[in-house]
Amino acid sequence: MNFNIKTDSLLKTAALSLAAALLLGACGNKSNDTNDLAGSSVEGRTAYETASDHALGSADAPITIVEYASVTCPHCATWSLSVFPELKEKYINTGKVRYVFRPFPTPPVDLANAGHLLASCAPEKKYFDLLHVQFKRQVQIRQAADIKGEFIKLAKSAGMNEADFDACMVNQEKLDLLQAAIVAGSNAGVTGTPTFFFNGKKAPTGTFDIDSFEKIIAEILGEPVPESTEKSDTEDTGH
Repeated sequence: MNFNIKTDSLLKTAALSLAAALLLGACGNKSNDTNDLAGSSVEGRTAYETASDHALGSADAPITIVEYASVTCPHCATWSLSVFPELKEKYINTGKVRYVFRPFPTPPVDLANAGHLLASCAPEKKYFDLLHVQFKRQVQIRQAADIKGEFIKLAKSAGMNEADFDACMVNQEKLDLLQAAIVAGSNAGVTGTPTFFFNGKKAPTGTFDIDSFEKIIAEILGEPVPESTEKSDTEDTGH
C-alpha cells in the first residue's frame, strides 16, 4: 500500500486502535441493557452524548441513536449509503431521532484514523459531508496510487489545505478525542462495525436495514410497528 503520510500521528493512532482491541479482550462482553453511553448533562445535548460528539437532529428528540463505525468498513459504507438517507428523512429530519456518530477505526487502521481525524478537524458543518464522501469513495481511496493526495482532495473540499491536513494528523486534542471514542466503544461492548445504540441500549445483532430500525423506534415510541417493506412489496405484487 502506497500510503505516504509520514507523521508520528498515524503510528500513535494505530497504537490507539490496538489498545482498544486489547481492551475488548480485557473487558469481555457487556450486557445490552447497560447504559454505558450515558454522558454528563451538557446544554444542547441529549443524555447519551458527550460535549465533543458530532450529531444530527433535535436535541429534544425522544430517541438518540449512537452509531460506532469506521470509514474503512464496507458494511458501514453500505449502511451509510443505502439506509441512512431514509432514516434521516423519516426520523432525524422529523424530530423523532437524534443521530450521533462515533469513530471506531477498523483495518486498515492507518486510513481509518486519517479519515476520522480529517473529519474532526474540518468545520463542523462539513463533518458529515466528509464521512459520507469517504464511504462513497472507500474503494477508490484504498486503491489509490497516491492515498495522501486523495485525502488532500477531501481536505480542500472542506476548505482546508495541505498544511491544515498535515497539522490535523498531529493534533493532540483530536488524537485524544479519537482515543476516547475507541475506549468508549470498547467499554460499551462494541465488537464490530457498524454497531448501534438506541437510548443507550445496544441494538441486537443484525440491526442493519430500515425495517429493523423502524421496529425498534416504534417500540420505544409506543407506536404500532410498521409492516416490513419486504412484506408490503410482496402483497402489492400479489405473490
